[in-house]
Amino acid sequence: MSTNEVIIAHYQEQDREAVSRLLVDAFHGKFHSLLSLEDNEIADLLIRLWEQDSTSLSSKQIIAYENGEVVGTIYLKWQDTLSLKKGSIKPLHSTPFLQLFKKFGCLNVCKLILGLYFLDYQPRAKECYVAHLAVRSSHRNKGIGKELLGWAADFVNSHSEVEKLTLHVANKNKRAINMYQQLNFEIHKSDYSAVRHLLFKEPIWHYMIKKHRYNLGDQ
Repeated sequence: MSTNEVIIAHYQEQDREAVSRLLVDAFHGKFHSLLSLEDNEIADLLIRLWEQDSTSLSSKQIIAYENGEVVGTIYLKWQDTLSLKKGSIKPLHSTPFLQLFKKFGCLNVCKLILGLYFLDYQPRAKECYVAHLAVRSSHRNKGIGKELLGWAADFVNSHSEVEKLTLHVANKNKRAINMYQQLNFEIHKSDYSAVRHLLFKEPIWHYMIKKHRYNLGDQ
């Protein structure tokens, strides 16, 4: 096991490519259930479609670095009472879709947009939602995911506008469910999603809540 220090910091624009490739690595099965592309192609397409606003007042992308490399990330979002925005796909007019169709195939582009849309969730009032938590496959079982969730719990504890931390997880992802339960998340409800079943081969999804206000950083 590596003894290198893991540093938790805010997302910077120069992390964009590394984070996109990390997401493809971490959610390999879901992406390949959806798309008929190689990993590098999926990452290249995601880079072109995914837009992270580092100045947003209703979301935060947090990065775990080891030796200057991105090895983990967590994306939090909460309700913006001034401007509720759904999704993180660029507007149609700012993305060269004809070029994307030519390079990646119309079906792949449309399926990725559709998949990202149906994975999106709009938080309710006082809710801080974990839109994704990802750790590089080579760095799992080193506590990085727990450290990122600890940062998220501290954020919730220190901000009066949010009071609970929530997330969705696929029923098949038993390892993630076990980790969340160790950190005092509880399954609030479970739903069957026909669309997610069709797109990702994941029929049952759990909505988990952690309401208690205390520090997870030492776990």
